[in-house]
Amino acid sequence: MKKIILIFILLLSYSGFSQKIEITPLEINSSRDDFNSAITQNGRVIYFTSERKGRQQYIYMTQRTASGWSNPEMLNSEINSGDEVGAVTLTPDAQFMIFSAMNHPKQGQGRTDLYSAKRIDGDWTAVRNLGPMINSDYWDSQPCLTSDGNTLYFVSNRPGGFGGTDIYVSRRTRDGWSRPENLGPIINSSFDEMSPVIGSDNKSLSFSSNRPGGFGGFDIYFTKLANNAFSNPRNAGEPINSSADEYYYYSLPNSKYAYFSSHRSGGAGALDIYIAFPNPFESESVVLVSGTVTDALSKFPLGADITVTDLGSRTKIAEMRSDDKSGLYYLVLQPGKVYSITASKKGYVFYSDKIQIPTNEAGHEETKDIPLYPLAQGNTRLLVFFDFDKAILKDESIPELERIIEFLRDNPNIRIQLDGHTDDVGTDDYNDKLSLNRANAVRDYLVSAGIESSRIKTAGYGKRRPLKNDTSEEARSLNRRVEMKIIE
Repeated sequence: MKKIILIFILLLSYSGFSQKIEITPLEINSSRDDFNSAITQNGRVIYFTSERKGRQQYIYMTQRTASGWSNPEMLNSEINSGDEVGAVTLTPDAQFMIFSAMNHPKQGQGRTDLYSAKRIDGDWTAVRNLGPMINSDYWDSQPCLTSDGNTLYFVSNRPGGFGGTDIYVSRRTRDGWSRPENLGPIINSSFDEMSPVIGSDNKSLSFSSNRPGGFGGFDIYFTKLANNAFSNPRNAGEPINSSADEYYYYSLPNSKYAYFSSHRSGGAGALDIYIAFPNPFESESVVLVSGTVTDALSKFPLGADITVTDLGSRTKIAEMRSDDKSGLYYLVLQPGKVYSITASKKGYVFYSDKIQIPTNEAGHEETKDIPLYPLAQGNTRLLVFFDFDKAILKDESIPELERIIEFLRDNPNIRIQLDGHTDDVGTDDYNDKLSLNRANAVRDYLVSAGIESSRIKTAGYGKRRPLKNDTSEEARSLNRRVEMKIIE
């Protein structure tokens, strides 16, 4: 079918943006409602809601290929077993989902509830109702997760709001999701607020509203989070908005493309998904990290838990997972921080790597493949840090040290050796002593936490085993390290 391209001119005096915007219907649209595109893996996969099988809504998935988008596939029955299933959101790795459904077999609280699911061995399963802390006796739907998976926005018509449907927010805690909070009168009105979408920067929020002053029906609005408060919403204007209804504006990370849903004419029929290019409402730039987790010996892909830690604050900020079938993982990281990325899997030695993202170096992609060694032949470089010419552990080392303690407690029958190494500055005798002292500093921390000293050997190799033969500061920093290997 010949693709129809609608070209408009957008003049936004408040943003200084003046450029032709192409509005293109997505080729996967059907003659019935197609909407709520949840885009993952940096735009490679789209999950969306459709009525193409009849008058009931179900969740579908399509992937971008060399020849275009693949034929949409309906997700399995464990997901699509309610009367109305849709409005789906996923973490960037596409391994965790929250969706809405009415009369789902997994015991709902009200008319429509929110549910979670996990991707295990290639299938969506482990469906759970989010429970009474999130769901009410009323309509709870249209979820949206931040890129770290720790904050959930959704829509509800529960009592206590500002009128019609309102947007609420809940945060992930150790005990589950927190009690939802209404976003307040800056965002919500006496009319209906719908379809929240938070940008990959976790600050830029779009939503739809039928409040007065729009272009007709539901319009898309934009706001930004700063100092824990959202700014006054701004109407997106034409051509994003039209005299019809618009919903679910999704800005692709580090891209000039955006996706949204509209009931305007020129599509395949009913509610359709459209692409806007160039995107006049880009979210702030981020760093996209991806790679493959494999068995270091067999090279087979592995499903592993991926933990992201802010080394500056020493706090865990995200928990993702590599795909069980392909080993692929995807992360979205914010600029201006230093992170550790750790992969762990039962039967393997965990692997950690550091990534530093200066504020002015966002907006790009990085590839970091992760090899995991089986316990029997295991070794790994530890993310422990020392000042130059010192053997005193820096505070940034604590997340990794705690990870070693957890690993040794989970594997009580193994013994390890900690090998200290230095760069090429200084004499052999001095570096041998310094490297041993650094290995001993790690051992002492572990012993102070209750790990038996008999399980830990230490050795110092000075500068004799460099990872990189180079006199650059990057190479020297790489060679100043402590490694852990399994010896029994």
